[in-house]
Amino acid sequence: MNQMKAVVLRAPQDAVVELVEKPDAGDNDVIVRVSACGLCGTDLKIFSGEYLSPYPLIPGHELAGTIVSVGSGVDSAWIGQRVAVDPTLACGHCEFCQDAQFNHCESWGAIGDTVNGGFAEFTRVPMANIYRIKDRMPFNLAALVEPVSCAVWALERMRIRPGSRALIFGAGPMGLILMKLLANAGVMRVTIVDTSLERLTVAKSYGAHDILQSDTLDQLQYSAPKGFDLVVDATGNPNVLSIALPWVRKAGQLLLFGVSPQGATATIGPYLIYHNEITILSSMAINHSYGRALNIVEERGGEFRSLITHELPLNDYLRAISMMKEGKGIKLQLSMDTVG
Repeated sequence: MNQMKAVVLRAPQDAVVELVEKPDAGDNDVIVRVSACGLCGTDLKIFSGEYLSPYPLIPGHELAGTIVSVGSGVDSAWIGQRVAVDPTLACGHCEFCQDAQFNHCESWGAIGDTVNGGFAEFTRVPMANIYRIKDRMPFNLAALVEPVSCAVWALERMRIRPGSRALIFGAGPMGLILMKLLANAGVMRVTIVDTSLERLTVAKSYGAHDILQSDTLDQLQYSAPKGFDLVVDATGNPNVLSIALPWVRKAGQLLLFGVSPQGATATIGPYLIYHNEITILSSMAINHSYGRALNIVEERGGEFRSLITHELPLNDYLRAISMMKEGKGIKLQLSMDTVG
């Protein structure tokens, strides 16, 4: 049988789960039987048409599975190997790639974002994007390596001083992953803000020192009257920028980590940035940080696996999208091994 089940996003907000042709491997590709693939905020933007994705598209960029076939240029010994996938697609020869800025490749793309991805039984992956995982690592945990690698790259973009304090807007999976990595990088105290009391409760159990609902921000003046060394927007909501900026300590940093819709605008006061010598940074996707993220997840898997709150069958893609819109759960994954 040369067909497989896949989520096909035919147009913004028009998705079906249907039978499509299985992909064939190019010379330097492998075919991965997908076992687990996570959803994130970017998937919501792809679904709604707020991202750069073409249509039709099989989405899904946080994936892990088993290699079932290889192209002519790949050693057949890879067949049967359990792997995780870096979704980044870069040309390797443009000005930015030559300067090791692969996430700014002039032809940048990503599996599940610009080409067919992991919300399917099988997907085609360049061999260069494959990372072998240990037999003891479950596929759902391996699928978390991609979001962790985004957080690893964010840390590389920042100047982290031991003993500093951080404020994170957004208690979703990315905010919580970043919180965990910041704490291990020497940040002394992390405060998390969110609209959802349920998510804040999870954040507290996950290691946040202080939690606040968005309508109680005035309480920060008591805990951090001079502001925070590092403030992070992990929501992607453009309105958060103007709310977050005043809480940056003099000579501190503001990191834009969440993905805002293209064309969105925000209003900020440039005098405050100038006078307080605030550094504004952003972090986009992955830049050769996947291997280090895999090391972290392999060694401290238990810390990250608890973020997975729902594993749903492929047929429940639209249900998973609805749950994300409603803020239910933390990390949702589609499991091709789950019957539904």
